[in-house]
Amino acid sequence: MPIPSLPLFVAAQQSAKEDPKKIAVIDVTKKESFTFTQLLEDAAALRKHIIETLGSTSSGDLNEQRVAYLCPAGYDYVVTSWAIWAAGGVCVPLCTSHPVKELLYTIGDSDPSLIIIHPAFEKVAPALREAVPTEIPFIGLDPFTRNENPSLPSFSPSFPLDRRALMIYTSGTTSNPKGCVTTHENITFQASCLVKAWEYRPSDHLIHVLPLHHVHGIINGLTASLLSGVTVEMHPKFDPKVIWERWQDCGSSTMFMAVPTIYSRLNDYFDSHIRGTESESSARAGAKALRLVVSGSAALPTPIKAKFAEITGQVLLERYGMTEIGMGISCGLEVEKRIDGSVGWPLPGVEVRLTEKETGRIIDAVDEDGMIEIKGKNVFHEYWRRPEATASEFTADGWFKTGDCAIRDSTGAYFIQGRASVDIIKSGGYKISALQVERVMLALNQIQEVAVVGLKDIEWGERVAAVVKFREGAEIELPALRAELKKELAAYKVPSVLKPVDNIERNAMGKVNKKVLVQKYWPDKA
Repeated sequence: MPIPSLPLFVAAQQSAKEDPKKIAVIDVTKKESFTFTQLLEDAAALRKHIIETLGSTSSGDLNEQRVAYLCPAGYDYVVTSWAIWAAGGVCVPLCTSHPVKELLYTIGDSDPSLIIIHPAFEKVAPALREAVPTEIPFIGLDPFTRNENPSLPSFSPSFPLDRRALMIYTSGTTSNPKGCVTTHENITFQASCLVKAWEYRPSDHLIHVLPLHHVHGIINGLTASLLSGVTVEMHPKFDPKVIWERWQDCGSSTMFMAVPTIYSRLNDYFDSHIRGTESESSARAGAKALRLVVSGSAALPTPIKAKFAEITGQVLLERYGMTEIGMGISCGLEVEKRIDGSVGWPLPGVEVRLTEKETGRIIDAVDEDGMIEIKGKNVFHEYWRRPEATASEFTADGWFKTGDCAIRDSTGAYFIQGRASVDIIKSGGYKISALQVERVMLALNQIQEVAVVGLKDIEWGERVAAVVKFREGAEIELPALRAELKKELAAYKVPSVLKPVDNIERNAMGKVNKKVLVQKYWPDKA
């Protein structure tokens, strides 16, 4: 069976024709490398199997049927997602770290026609089979091995790019997860936009450690890279020791993308295991040799950014995006023009504006906070089977309401203040950015992690509270902490409530569910 001429597949075909031995994916777990030629060949073969399983051989087209799959990060994941797209289906990647209950939520909500389970998760399969309706078939995935003599499949005309292609579930930090549907046109635009802005090129080599059920890992990491002929080295999970060892092999990689907690762990590992050793100079040089190092998915605290720069010489490129829009705003490649605390400027083809939350008034003034709204081909198609929820997230003139608050400086650069629902605290008539307070607190040596929240209060409306994980043996009492913070913050921004904890729970993308934190530690204030 030929595969449709989707832009991603055509680009891969071109990479294969220009260099039949060009490596698309290095699978660290398998310890094998796979060419673009083999990737297309294997995707075509699995496509055929999927279509035959669902009895669609006459049309050869799943026509937007959903296919859910549970697969570890690696070559098999890429083949599976490409095969589903080639079959005309909608990819529903399942989170590999989710318990059965959460997997069943995603399966039940997305209503798939087929579920694919990789052997790495065969222990989970019986529980899923038992709970999923019997009419939904399961297939096991036979892991792919390297083929020394692959051949390119034939191509057929593409189906319309406005078809649904991918369903990623929102992180659920402010509400129940929703299936966010993007089309092939959305995906192609999102990936092409980043390729242009960040100048991906075939000579690049990405070390990929991000989860593959979020837009950061799927679009920024995999799709944009493979669209532009980049070799993607896929790791099953993040390990700071492994990454530092890879960077010491100077010139073997050029790109790295991660969330702030990963950079924090890389900083800590360097201090604990590399600084002052024989490998320090090679570690620093290897990291400094990288062409592009990106941070996103959560706010990047300035102290983490500064510490990473001290170690590596790399000024992390910050950007702003979310499941519904892919990436919308980004700092540029010119390091000297990046601004601390800023996520940069609108990406090519993406429109951004700020509006007043209560009135919808468009904000043109500098340094006036407002709600971020986005318009462009990057914006998602719909929330799956939630037409009212979809409609409520758009303005009357067609802009997507992100729910995030920001200010804009005289150069047009944006500074994220946080989620309006959890990160903007209203206390005594003031609006306070929890992210700003967190950045200042993290600059203190005693504090390893912090989450700032608002607690309901009769007198003040909300009180500023901080959930803090201190560094070992370095606690600080609230009065001393407040005195220290008042050197950098207005008194009304300084937390009046302190909750020391052993651990602050985060999701796979490093985000904290602040509503859960409030419910856990101050249930009477939730």
